[in-house]
Amino acid sequence: MQISTNLNALNAVKAIYSANANISQASERISTGLRINRASDDPTGLGIANRLKTQIGSFTKVLDNLALGTAATQIVDDSLSEMVDILGYMRVAAVAAESTTLTASDRTGYQDAIDEYVDELDSIADNAVWDGTSLMNTASSMTIQSGTSSGDTTTLNFDKITSYSLSIENSSGTNLLSVSSSGNATSAVGIIDDALDTLNEYQAYIGAKQNVLDVQNNVANNMITNQSVAYGKIMDANMAEETSKLAAAQIQRDAATAMLTQSLSMNKDLVTFLLKSTFS
Repeated sequence: MQISTNLNALNAVKAIYSANANISQASERISTGLRINRASDDPTGLGIANRLKTQIGSFTKVLDNLALGTAATQIVDDSLSEMVDILGYMRVAAVAAESTTLTASDRTGYQDAIDEYVDELDSIADNAVWDGTSLMNTASSMTIQSGTSSGDTTTLNFDKITSYSLSIENSSGTNLLSVSSSGNATSAVGIIDDALDTLNEYQAYIGAKQNVLDVQNNVANNMITNQSVAYGKIMDANMAEETSKLAAAQIQRDAATAMLTQSLSMNKDLVTFLLKSTFS
């Protein structure tokens, strides 16, 4: 039997401290929604979560890069579609001018239409601009960071597409599509067909690059989703579990407090009894 050292009281105090620590931790996790609020909560888990967070941020930037690349290719794709339409109108006029029954006035009308169409081709090329850079008046390239590693890049090559590059005009800007005679009109049809072949081949390349960027965009989105799930499993608090822990810790604290009061009362009663026995 010990009087100077109250083991029951010490154990109760220890239990109270432990319960209060559990209450504090559960309350913090419920309040922040996080299982890990400081490195000491789970040092290894925090390290993994930080790496996942960095990867998520990197893939988010990759999505921005891919969006820029897609926007540039879409400008070219739309411009090429307009050019194909213009060349189609020009071909119709040239085919009509192949007829030997046309009057000089008819041929002049078709020639004027073709000249306007040629000017429109160059206008389309002039307006195909991305962030101040022409995508059709000169040949250029764009490198997209399409992954999180330094070598994960995609190169977009943009061709020069103008009336001159399509052999519709010469270097001095003279229109080579003449329908002044049936023979000239036939030659014009051949030039237009060659230009259409060039545009179709280039548009196929642009379309393939757009598909590549779309696939890379899907990959980046999937990585963000999967890594976000993994990050959440490490960092996020389980509210049901933490609420249960909080209730259990509160019960433990209340019970330990009651036992502390009881143990102090028991020692007091024991001392009173011993003193009474000694002096009776």
